[in-house]
This record gives sequence, C-alpha cells and structure tokens, in this order.
Amino acid sequence: MFPLGWLNQLLGLAMNGIDWCMYHLLGVHNVGWCIVIFTLFVYILMYPLNAKQQKSSRLMNKINPEIKAIQKKYKNKKDQASQMKMNQETQDIYAKYGISPFGGCLPLLITMPILFALYNVIRNIPYYVNGIGSMKENPEAYKFLGLLVNESPMSLFKDRANYPYAGILVFLIPILAMVLQFINTKLIQVKTDAGEQDQMQSSMKMMNYMMPVMSGFFCLSFDVSIGIYWIIGSLFRIVQAILINRKVDSISLDELIEKNKGKATKKSAKREAMNRQMEEYAKKKTAGIKSASAYQNTADSSSKEEEVQTHVNKDFDSGSIAGYAHMLSGKKDKK
Repeated sequence: MFPLGWLNQLLGLAMNGIDWCMYHLLGVHNVGWCIVIFTLFVYILMYPLNAKQQKSSRLMNKINPEIKAIQKKYKNKKDQASQMKMNQETQDIYAKYGISPFGGCLPLLITMPILFALYNVIRNIPYYVNGIGSMKENPEAYKFLGLLVNESPMSLFKDRANYPYAGILVFLIPILAMVLQFINTKLIQVKTDAGEQDQMQSSMKMMNYMMPVMSGFFCLSFDVSIGIYWIIGSLFRIVQAILINRKVDSISLDELIEKNKGKATKKSAKREAMNRQMEEYAKKKTAGIKSASAYQNTADSSSKEEEVQTHVNKDFDSGSIAGYAHMLSGKKDKK
C-alpha cells in the first residue's frame, strides 16, 4: 500500500529497534513480544490524546442535561437565526467546561493507519526486521504462546494437528478482542436519558455492538499479530479509562467552570466577533442586492417611458401644427 509506505518504514525501524534490544538484553528474537512492547510503546505515546478524549467523553455524561435543555429550548425553531443561537449556546457550554465534542476523532485517525501499517510490516518481517530476517529457518522467532503470529487463526485451526493448543487459542484471540472492545466501549460511551430513543442514539447503540463484532472478525481473519496488537491495546485503554473515570468523577462541575473560565471567555468573545462580522457581511450583501434591484427597476421604468414617448412622437408629424403643439406640451410638463 503505497500511501502507507513511509509509515511501514517507520514501524519497521521501531520493530527492528525493539528486536535489537531484546536480543542484546535477553538473547532472543521473537516477533510476538516485539508486537507487545511496540503496542505498549505506541499507546504510552498516545496517552495524552487518549486521556483527553476519555475525559471529554466522561464529562459529556455530566453536562448532557444542559445540552438537552438547549436542544429542547429550540426544538420547534427551525429558522436560521434560531439554529445559529442554539449552536452558539451549545458551544458556550462546551467551552465553559473545557470539552471538545470532536476530541475522539484524532486518536482513531492515528491508530487505524498504524494498524494497517503494522499488518504490512508483519507480513514482511524478514524485510523490515533484520535480526529475524536472518533467522528465516527458525520458526520459534514467529511463535507467541505456541501460535505463529504471521498466520491467521483460521489457518492455524485448519492445521491444528501440528499445534495441539491451536483449537483453544485461535478462538480465544477473537473472543478476547470482542469482550475487551465491548468493555472499553462501555467505559467511554456517553450515557443518555432512558426515555430518549432518537435516531442518533439508536445508531450509537448499534455501533456499540457492531464494533466488538468487527474486532472479533478482524482478529479471526487476519494474522495473529493483529489480534495481539488489538488485545494489548484494548487492555491498556480499559485500565486508562478506569483511572480517568475515577479522577473525573471526583471533580465537581463548579471546579471545571472555575478552571476554564478564562478560556471560555476568550472563546466566547472570538465567536461573538466572528458572528458580528458574518452579520455585517450579510447586511452588506443584502443592501447591495436591494440597491442593484432598485437601480434596475429605475432603469426599466425610464426605458419604458422613453419607449412610450417615442411611440407617441411617431403619431405626430414633426412638420405639422399638431406635432409642434405636442412638442411644446412635452417641454411644459418637464418644467
């Protein structure tokens, strides 16, 4: 996959460095443990982003009543001005508590390319990891808990005669991935009122169940290495979510408001200034349209008068007494 070529090289360097350290410290080459260490390393580096996303999700549970109150306030108001006011008040609530409603997108945008690049690296370990590449004849370097990490669980199950524990472990990997993904989803999801069953919430509930199923399917179909990465990552996120939830639950909303008061004021001032600029621009555009319309109407009216006058003038002979009288009458009207 060409777009991920640079990321493949980067992950290959990281895996190669981990393998080098393992060999010089422990005297072994092992792809499975390289993936475990690599996964922990990635999630430790991403901890600030994931922690911020988890904190925002947990705080959303606390401020959800205020958001719903604003939505109820503008429920039957569909005009543009009301919708802009609703968005403004909603953004003020987020700013008041220091929450970013889209904070969860960035970690996902980072982890998914890593997952795809890791798959490419594992499929070509001899090319990316020098130490293991020089040991192609040693299958032990590719084993983790008795399973070959560069084979899919389904392939190992078909060849279970050569792997006594494969029948249990190959299905344990996707099952663990599903269970851990479900627990992680429950820990970070935003809770809603019991009586609310709108389309968005129904979609979210469906996603809460679809994601674990997809995780299990991926870990069953792809190499065991992907399952290891997924399971270790889920375990890390679960521990992280539990710790952050406890910390957030111990903070009162008043403390958050006080902490973010200065930032909220600055953001609100910027939004108000931007809204004023947009309103002024809209007024200028409206005034320009009205002016152009009025000018066009005046021009059309003058043109019609000239056409009528020309038509009337044609009815009189310019050399006749009647034509001369009509010309004098027109001059008097103009005076």
